[in-house]
Amino acid sequence: MDALKGGIGLWPRKVTLENYKIILQEQSLLRASLVSVARTVAGTFSSLVLTGLVAYCLTRRELMGRRFYLIVFLLPMYIGAGLIPTFLTYKALHLTNSFAVYIIPNLVWAYNIIIIRTFFDSLPKALEESAILDGANELQIFFKIYVPLSMPVIATIGLFNAVWQWNSWFDTVMYIRGNAWDTLSSLLAHMLMEQQTNFINDMKLAKRAVSLTPEVLKAAMTMVTVIPIMLVYPFLQKYFVKGVMIGAVKG
Repeated sequence: MDALKGGIGLWPRKVTLENYKIILQEQSLLRASLVSVARTVAGTFSSLVLTGLVAYCLTRRELMGRRFYLIVFLLPMYIGAGLIPTFLTYKALHLTNSFAVYIIPNLVWAYNIIIIRTFFDSLPKALEESAILDGANELQIFFKIYVPLSMPVIATIGLFNAVWQWNSWFDTVMYIRGNAWDTLSSLLAHMLMEQQTNFINDMKLAKRAVSLTPEVLKAAMTMVTVIPIMLVYPFLQKYFVKGVMIGAVKG
């Protein structure tokens, strides 16, 4: 109720954690948190592996149709199918109402392919030639030479993917029916868009939240959603600028 009086600046007049206690006791929050973590980890890992392999293949001069494949990957960056055709395609592939809709459509991004491919082109070819002389095959060259030497760009692309997967909510709203595969971001979006009265009733807070307003609860939910992904940045920050700059300047 103190928030309704207005005039609160950087420092609150009354400090309370009651709003966070109410939010964290919600059963749907725990389920959504597990889905968000699983989506972020599985989506980021699978996308990094597949994007890296595609980028590696596009660096092979002997690959037939290399320019054609590159054009095929670049076209979706400029031409979109539209929301309805995309929904019908996902439905025909049985991706709707399943966890797979978070992973499969986002396995390969053309922008990430370009950055990783440019980084791969900058690596010394002598290392690859030495590995070939020692009997290494393509997969061994990729995982034992290219991947260890490309950690800056891999960490950067991984950060891009992780942040996008964690924050994405529109695909949940469009392709998921029911609450089984709700994520934290979609739960937050649902809370921000619905009526204030429904907000309190749906969270069953009518008795406990007499002194709390929907705005305060929404703000607490926003912080709960944002803080986990913010904690990832310090561990990848040292790779971030280096990875982006090498991928961009070399291009």
